[in-house]
Amino acid sequence: MSMGDMGRQSLRLLSPLVGAAVVAGYITLGAAVLVVRSLFGVASESWRRLSPLTHGRRHDETGTRRAA
Repeated sequence: MSMGDMGRQSLRLLSPLVGAAVVAGYITLGAAVLVVRSLFGVASESWRRLSPLTHGRRHDETGTRRAA
């Protein structure tokens, strides 16, 4: 077996492994993006629900009057 044959054989064995690693990386990246986006969605929804509650308290603490 010559050096050229060994090189081609190692490339044939290595190519599917590299391809599988790239696909696994994209799947992992996609899952991470979905998790982060859902966490931001939960945080923004919580902030939206709590915002009216804290808005009134903030004006009461500073001593300014709210319009009725």
